[in-house]
Amino acid sequence: MVCAVIYSLKESKQNNSNIVLLEFQGNFQSNETQVNNLKMGDISFNNDKATLMIGHHRVEGKKVKLLKPFAIIRKREKNQEQEEQDKMIMDESSSSSVIYDTVIILREKYVFSHRPGLLVQESLRGLTRIGG
Repeated sequence: MVCAVIYSLKESKQNNSNIVLLEFQGNFQSNETQVNNLKMGDISFNNDKATLMIGHHRVEGKKVKLLKPFAIIRKREKNQEQEEQDKMIMDESSSSSVIYDTVIILREKYVFSHRPGLLVQESLRGLTRIGG
């Protein structure tokens, strides 16, 4: 039997309220082989709307309520004190050396469901033909 200890948001040491859930339609492509921590663009939030600027494109999203709350948890190793507390509560055969902290519970997300709009320099607006 597998047992996992998940601490509540109040007891968690990993409390972070700066996490936002973004939902996009379609996919993103990159020439980079390593996409971890890759900067996609700049995002700004204004009331119930979000605007993402990627290069010369702008995508707008809106805030919607999730049907069910979404918990984000983080895995970490137990320290000696926590292992002793767990041994008192559970039998030793089901004890685990890993615990999980609840980071945040999300109740809203931003949905980007429209195609991106092209941003054109102000000096080039209204031109029908570029070049000679």
